[in-house]
Amino acid sequence: MVRIVFLVFGIFLLVCGLVGLILPIIPQVPFFIMGILFLMAGSRRFSTFMKNTRIYRNHLDKWIRKSNFFTRILEVEE
Repeated sequence: MVRIVFLVFGIFLLVCGLVGLILPIIPQVPFFIMGILFLMAGSRRFSTFMKNTRIYRNHLDKWIRKSNFFTRILEVEE
């Protein structure tokens, strides 16, 4: 149940990021980052895929390890 909520919320945030590309009033980058993080929490396959990309290792890995909140979210197992 928790994984489904993370997947739905992650997709919602990605859609908000796409709307931000069209409307210059809404920032798209925070929505994309949060959407990716919530999709990683909801899907093991997507999480494995993202952790193997160079962008994740260079930019997001250190930030996620520092943040206690995101570390707990990405460790959800159900």
